[in-house]
Amino acid sequence: MNELGRAFREHILQQSVAGCEIQQIDDEHFELTTPAAVGRVNFYAFDDQPVIVELSIVDAECPGDPKFFLHFELDDLQRAQELFGEMLSELADQDLFDTTRVLLCCTAGFTTTMFANKLSEAAQTLSLDYSFDALPLAQAKEQGGAYDAVLLAPQVAYQRKDVAAAFPDAAVVVIPTKVFASYDAGGALRMVMHLLSDNTVFPSEDSSDLRLARDMKNDYRIMVVTVVNRPRNVWMGWRVVDHGETVAHGHVTKCKHDLRDVEDLLASLHVQGINVCGLDAVGIAVPGVVNRGTVAFAARDVTDYELGRRLSERYDTKVFVDNNANAAAVGCYVSQDQYDSVVLHTQQTGYVVGGEGIVVDGHLVKGRMNYAGELSPLNRAIRGVDRDEWGWDGAWTPEGMLELVAPVLAANTSLIAPDAIYVAIDLLDDMDALREEMKRYFGPGQDIFIPDLIHVTDYRARVGLGEYALCLQKLNNPRPHRKH
Repeated sequence: MNELGRAFREHILQQSVAGCEIQQIDDEHFELTTPAAVGRVNFYAFDDQPVIVELSIVDAECPGDPKFFLHFELDDLQRAQELFGEMLSELADQDLFDTTRVLLCCTAGFTTTMFANKLSEAAQTLSLDYSFDALPLAQAKEQGGAYDAVLLAPQVAYQRKDVAAAFPDAAVVVIPTKVFASYDAGGALRMVMHLLSDNTVFPSEDSSDLRLARDMKNDYRIMVVTVVNRPRNVWMGWRVVDHGETVAHGHVTKCKHDLRDVEDLLASLHVQGINVCGLDAVGIAVPGVVNRGTVAFAARDVTDYELGRRLSERYDTKVFVDNNANAAAVGCYVSQDQYDSVVLHTQQTGYVVGGEGIVVDGHLVKGRMNYAGELSPLNRAIRGVDRDEWGWDGAWTPEGMLELVAPVLAANTSLIAPDAIYVAIDLLDDMDALREEMKRYFGPGQDIFIPDLIHVTDYRARVGLGEYALCLQKLNNPRPHRKH
């Protein structure tokens, strides 16, 4: 055991969390136990390579649903202590491990009671620690309660603001009419899981059937890293593709977004036997504005992080970094051969501003400093520059999302005229309703120019496939003849 390993082990044993017992099983294994969760720290040695540390947390009652999972190379004590500190913070967050409580409300409570029963069965099948209750709306507002989410039937959507006031600690949303009318338990459960930032089951990149539908030379060995950020956690998936065939894959789940995690991921995989230096390229899709491998992400106070250069110099291989919405748009383009120009619009529940990726005639549009698809200025132009862009109540309802998104997509149609617009919005799955709302912005007879509208339920997979295609494009055409 070297000095670094000894120092980190001592650091682990010196920490304390209220109600948590930290126990050293042996030199390579530590266990952290609370009434609600189990955390583990495992050390792995690989010949003469640096030691790899694995940090994980699972719910004691739902071990198949990891709350924190990470590998990193033990080469920096301060970084190791930071990551272990994140793990301790997660263990200390008791709300993370309590049963997720969801309340369904309608006028009388009868239909939502049946729906709640179906949701309970679906959650039990997936081994999710969720409970579902149903109450008449009036009783719910009077009674209150400690719920993580409140789902309103479409017929009482107009009372969302009053319900939100009665449940200040809960996310209050309206169930889309199509989901409610068909008792689509899977669709409602997926919406709840997205809403509460729990992305361990839906959707999963590794379960996707998406494949390249475009003819692209893929005689390469490429690693793709996909980073999808949520309000309370970050999911980072990786995949190694050898001549078009996936040979290895995995994922990381963390509570905080840090670009150093991408570096940690590659370092740990390299030590474990995936020769990063021997890859033809590494493609990384991340949130934020990406310009020549440098990342800026205002929401996480990231500015001018030279991720591409740092990794390229370390592994002496090509490293391509792209915005994940751009990658998703490319994923939509290459997964079919019907449309040549597409827009991918993604927007989280509760957020007034979304993001877009744009492909025109098979070419990804990035614009000056890669700013194309950043929608804040357009949203302010439409909604008004003085409006609080994060506080508008409509971002929590399907009707509100329609009002928000339709003018933006109408603007896309006016400026780009794509063949199809892919819509990755949990609350907005009714494309017919979206088309009708968009018609308001077109003159008589002009609605024929509205493109095909396609609802996306596999956003992660689109990002991963698109980043892979971008790597192939850059490897096959290192000097593109056309600039966007």
